[in-house]
Formats: sequence, C-alpha cells, structure tokens
Amino acid sequence: METLPCTFNNLKSLILWTHFCERPAILSTFCLLMNAPNLEELEITIDRGDSDEIEANAVYQDTQLTDAFCANLQVVKIDDIGWLPNEMCFIELVLSKAKVLLTTHLRLGCLSSKSNEDALCELMTYRRASPHAQVFFNGEIE
Repeated sequence: METLPCTFNNLKSLILWTHFCERPAILSTFCLLMNAPNLEELEITIDRGDSDEIEANAVYQDTQLTDAFCANLQVVKIDDIGWLPNEMCFIELVLSKAKVLLTTHLRLGCLSSKSNEDALCELMTYRRASPHAQVFFNGEIE
C-alpha cells in the first residue's frame, strides 16, 4: 500500500465523506488513516454514488499487517451505512485494530444490502481489540 510523504501527527479528529465501492477511494481512506497515528475520533459519511462495488479484500489484508492502524482511535461514527461487504470489512478491521476504542456509532442509510438483524449478528462476531469497545446502532447499544 502506498504511503504519504508526511505523517499527520497532530491530527486528532477527522471527518470524511467517502465510499467503499472503488479501489482508489478505499486506498485513499486507508492511506490517510495509516498516516494519522494519533487520530482519536473518526467520522465517516458514506457516499453511495452510482458505482458498482468492487471486492477490496487485498486492501484489508494489507492493512491487517500493521498494528499501528487506528492504534489511538477512541470514537468512530459511520453514517449512511448500507451493510455492504466492504463497509463490513472496514468495521471489522477497525474493531480488531483500535486498542483504545470506546464507542462505534453506526447509522443506517436508505439503501441496505442485508437485514439489520443479519448485519448486527455479523457485527457481534467481530473480534474487538479493546475490551471497552461498545457498538451503538442508530443510538441503541448492541
């Protein structure tokens, strides 16, 4: 995975408007997050756009190799989630890497690829690096 020529050491909070349907957008998001080692709060609004989703397993596997990914992340908010496979992989990766994560807030968008019940059952199987990590779905604790 490409790296940036600089590191955003002072970046504590980040708000992104992105999507997980095209490889360039996914790589840009990961590159930014990997170069923000002190990031504590991340808010992502997912843009549905009109692109077809691609499988991004290789991107997620490359990121799993580094323990520094989201190491200081405490709060994650994701709006307009559609339970698409790449979105679920991103959530799983964050939960498995963020060792000091306290809360993850997920807000459903208008388009959903699976039932909320199926998605929440899948979320509950994800390993959490932080023993204090809680997942909130539309404001309700899960």
